[in-house]
Amino acid sequence: MSMLIPGQNQLAPPAMVAVDEFELLLAEFKAFVVGYVAERSPHNAAKLKVSLENQSELLTLALEAFCVRLQTHERKYNARIQQMLAWWATGSNLDARLADMGLERQVLDAGDPAAFPPVPPILESDDDARLRYYLAPHAPAAGSRMQYRREVFTLGERPVVKVQSATPGVVTVVYTFDPDGYAAQVKDGNGRRTAPGEVMVTVLSREGNGQPSTALLDGVRRHFARPDVRPETDRVSVQGAQILPYKIRVVAKINAGPDSGLTQVAAEQLLQTYAESCHRLEGRVDPSWIDYTIHTAGAVQLEILEPLEPIITTAFQAPYCTDVEVEVRTL
Repeated sequence: MSMLIPGQNQLAPPAMVAVDEFELLLAEFKAFVVGYVAERSPHNAAKLKVSLENQSELLTLALEAFCVRLQTHERKYNARIQQMLAWWATGSNLDARLADMGLERQVLDAGDPAAFPPVPPILESDDDARLRYYLAPHAPAAGSRMQYRREVFTLGERPVVKVQSATPGVVTVVYTFDPDGYAAQVKDGNGRRTAPGEVMVTVLSREGNGQPSTALLDGVRRHFARPDVRPETDRVSVQGAQILPYKIRVVAKINAGPDSGLTQVAAEQLLQTYAESCHRLEGRVDPSWIDYTIHTAGAVQLEILEPLEPIITTAFQAPYCTDVEVEVRTL
């Protein structure tokens, strides 16, 4: 069975959020207005029909303005509908969906409320929180790839559970939480079976190029050493991700004009965002996406200097962009 994962799959918006095309909407309203008038005054309806065929008539312009306004309302309400769906929800709307699974956003940096001015906390992104939302239902599938990945993402959030029965007829359940949480430091992780009974857990850190610290790796090892996390049949090893560094260097050509600086800034920002999205285990950097991104920023022609070929990584590797260079030339 396959599974849709945000960031790895694209999902088309549902049909219920479609916006009617302007021309069809305008034709529908013209027909409605003419029909409404025809029921009361057929003679005026005939004159009205002729009038509405004239693009310069005030009534025609008024109907066009009404259709534009209606489309705007449709888009606004459709955006609200999409915020009810976890795939598209953002901000506090996504927080509400996380609560459905008993989850909440991880705190990456606690900030400093005592500072002046106060430093607000830094929370995990919508994309990361949404991914944990979709992985949450797979927790019961012990030993599966999804279960191992979820354990890496929720590292330190689950308590150590002890069940004792020291007195006949009395069962005591004790939950002890680990005070040192490392989950906020994990950007990506997975578990892969390398041999019968052997599982390699790979961790990608949020810090720097993604290479996890010794403390983080030790925290992951302690987590998977727990009997309520690791399947008894698995021997788990933990390693840091192998980082594959690369650069993005492009020459963007634009039409003559005063906006070359704006094009360069926009292109660098878009490429940096794309590179960040690829900084995952099994991440792939594709020149075709770089081409698309630069053209989105306003380029007419493009020459990619690096990378010339797709960068494809394994489950134990992650690509990391060390630099983004965009040179803008005028045609």
